[in-house]
Amino acid sequence: MRIDGSTPSYSAFSTQKKSAAAGSAFAASLDDFDQPVGEDTSGDEEGGSYDFSHMTPAEMRDLSTDLYDSGDLDLAQVLQLQLSGRPFGKIAADGTLLPLSEAESSAYDSTSQDFIGIASNAMDEIESQGRAADPASGYQSWQGILSVLNSLQVNGGVEDEA
Repeated sequence: MRIDGSTPSYSAFSTQKKSAAAGSAFAASLDDFDQPVGEDTSGDEEGGSYDFSHMTPAEMRDLSTDLYDSGDLDLAQVLQLQLSGRPFGKIAADGTLLPLSEAESSAYDSTSQDFIGIASNAMDEIESQGRAADPASGYQSWQGILSVLNSLQVNGGVEDEA
């Protein structure tokens, strides 16, 4: 969840990283990424203004799109975050995949998750398979995601193992 206010929503249609042009209105809107945690919190936090260990998928969708627009994440990383842990549906008795109902999807979107844990676990799984050096494994992508999340985490995040 975002600690210091609401997050504006942007759209991600390009397939490459974006960077904000200096002096643009968009660049000015990104200034809040560097703002300290607001006065209404304890004030002892270090790092960023987000708590990725208690963030809903709906909040992550909005924020990951902002991180794409700012150039911090590429499109593949945004999709990894937005789809991580999200069920595609449920398996029917006959083995077919049924889509989630609107209520099930809404319940999932409002349930807090630990996105730093998700990224760390994905990296651990790839490492356990001995594929961390394989460019097709996604390890480097998860490593980049974890680095960005840690840099914006309220309490400074956790150390990535690589």
